[in-house]
Amino acid sequence: MTTNVINESPFADDVRAVAAHYGVTVKDVVPAPTQGQVNLTVFLGSELVLRIPRTTRAAESLSKEAEVIPLVQDAGVPTPELVSYDSTLRVGSVPYMVLQRVHGATLADQAPDPSGRRRVLGSLGEILVTLHQVRLSSVGPVSAIPAPFTFSPPALLRRLTEAGEIGSAQHDWLLERFALLHPEGPSQADPALLHRDVIPSNVMVNREGRVTALLDWGCAEWGSPARDLVGLPIRALPDLLSGYRTALGVAPSGDDQDGDLALERDALWYHLYLALARLLKEPSTSEDRNWAAPRSATLLDILAFTSGAATEPWPVLLRRISPSSV
Repeated sequence: MTTNVINESPFADDVRAVAAHYGVTVKDVVPAPTQGQVNLTVFLGSELVLRIPRTTRAAESLSKEAEVIPLVQDAGVPTPELVSYDSTLRVGSVPYMVLQRVHGATLADQAPDPSGRRRVLGSLGEILVTLHQVRLSSVGPVSAIPAPFTFSPPALLRRLTEAGEIGSAQHDWLLERFALLHPEGPSQADPALLHRDVIPSNVMVNREGRVTALLDWGCAEWGSPARDLVGLPIRALPDLLSGYRTALGVAPSGDDQDGDLALERDALWYHLYLALARLLKEPSTSEDRNWAAPRSATLLDILAFTSGAATEPWPVLLRRISPSSV
């Protein structure tokens, strides 16, 4: 990727203005190698990162990040330090954010071996526990952070039936699966602060297999902690939960007595709900789409996981929610 990305951008003048404001010469202004659809991301020298929102909605998300980042940093969650958020339009014609640059690679850019992947996922689980200790009851409402989203399996399944994506038999079977996992759905009684976009490209990893930062807080909201366990392929869930439980100091016995496997059931509930919800989206036609872009990808991912999970406590749990009759 070259500076043409900047020169051809409608924000070229804004990038140059912000760079000059921070004393960065044009030759040291380099676009990030991976660009998202929400923000234009540019390296200002070796230590700063500039993010410019591409749309009005993206600008709202950037404003949210400006409120969320100090909150999660105070909680001990590793994330790039906020240097400046400016919506005054005194420097450029659009709002912008400048962050300290975190050097390294994202999980999306790596292909660690199985043991290395377990280390990464375990480390990520520990960080998510730290994040989820931030509770709405202790912090109080934050204007930029939305209240918990209301998930309704009956409403979702009704929409899927009306759209012709499932039939009545599948509707009834899926409704029973949700009830077996959680009759009332995962608890959101004391909502935790969620990143809500824990995908490989938002997870920075060092050479030792430790997560060094979570990136991009534009989707943050309050909700059930298990909601943050579904951004990665479901096959990552056992190792992710292992790190999560280690940080909590709670290990499952494997028999789901007294809600012992509540975390696992919550995570499966969200995986299933969100995989089904994707069937209502438009097909992806992007050439650079990720593994989850095809509408059926996450649903097929769940099928592969449930048919091949051999390590406890998953067989016990999956037998409990997968009776032979349909």
